[in-house]
Amino acid sequence: MKKLSVSILYAILSVAPIAGAQGDIAAQVVPQVLGRSPEEIRPWRAPIFADQSAALGYNESAFSIPKGMEKQVQFWIDVYTKYTTEQGVIHDAENVETVYEIVDLKGLKTEREKQKKVDEVKKIIAARLATPEEGERLRFQLGQKDRMQDAIFYSGRYLEDMEKIFRDSKVPVELTRLAFVESSFNIMARSKVGASGIWQIMPYTARPYKMISPVVDKRNHPLEATKLAAKLLRQNYGMLESWPLAVTGYNHGPTGVLKMTKSYETRELGELIQNVRSRKSFGFASRNFYASFLAALEVEKNANKYYGSVVWSKPLPAQDLKLPVSVKYKEIVSWFDGDDSKAQVYNPHLTHKARKGHPIPAQTVISVPKDKYNVALISLARKDRTVAMEDKKGR
Repeated sequence: MKKLSVSILYAILSVAPIAGAQGDIAAQVVPQVLGRSPEEIRPWRAPIFADQSAALGYNESAFSIPKGMEKQVQFWIDVYTKYTTEQGVIHDAENVETVYEIVDLKGLKTEREKQKKVDEVKKIIAARLATPEEGERLRFQLGQKDRMQDAIFYSGRYLEDMEKIFRDSKVPVELTRLAFVESSFNIMARSKVGASGIWQIMPYTARPYKMISPVVDKRNHPLEATKLAAKLLRQNYGMLESWPLAVTGYNHGPTGVLKMTKSYETRELGELIQNVRSRKSFGFASRNFYASFLAALEVEKNANKYYGSVVWSKPLPAQDLKLPVSVKYKEIVSWFDGDDSKAQVYNPHLTHKARKGHPIPAQTVISVPKDKYNVALISLARKDRTVAMEDKKGR
């Protein structure tokens, strides 16, 4: 079988556009994207958000820009549409719309070289600012234009199924676009703090739902993770009764957001962003999470306006199969003609331990290419008979 020519493995890092510490180039690694073959492409369609009267907390203005956040949202629209990952902006971390300089990183090959250039430009800017405090607020933001275009392409594999999950869960369909912010639809996204998958779910969040075992991590299964994300967002809304707050709670933690609303006696996200004094506890990523979501929502909804022609990836030609017996990963790879990378794209929920040979237990659901489904069934049937015969002899 011809190997998949689209991107197989992204950098094993979080690729959320607001990830990483201030000025941290290394935490914003550009995914390695390969070419796309014509047979893998299909027409993109604008999102359809109609007919959501049954969705929790939904109305026509549910995702309008909160008062006071207009400039913040525009900043993130610019990040997604004006600047590529070969450039970035140095801006004020408190007033993000205050952009001091565009930094060109083209031609710089190592992260150290890029970081050095950013630090040098920051030093020059700080020297001309009125106060040391302004200099301390300088922050570098890597551009996301090319990454967002890639994310829109890869979203075509999963987004329609994700929309159905959210509709069935009665959660607003717009919220599926949080995956653009969390991971840029990178199914291999892993954060240095332990978040994983396109929804960047933390281990302690997933464990109560029995999503993690030594060989299977359902946080990395796009649709299983989407089911949990819908559930978590419903819970957040039930606690906070506001989608701006509930979405912020997805990043910051709903209990923390609830405490802030009580301490500052406001349920307006814009007021909290302006007034919460502890920037350490309510950090840059949390303060900007909802704004970056609204920006991603706007950009993806009007992708042709911002990027010209855009396309979707076709869904993977996959078929699910529940293992009747325990197997080793190398047998699964054989159903992909030995292409380990392709096997991982189809089965990102199989862990490193599984890929290293730890037995994958019976009843685990895996995905195989549709044209290899019968081959896999025959192989598993033979294995099942062999195991049954060995058990019989053992008695």
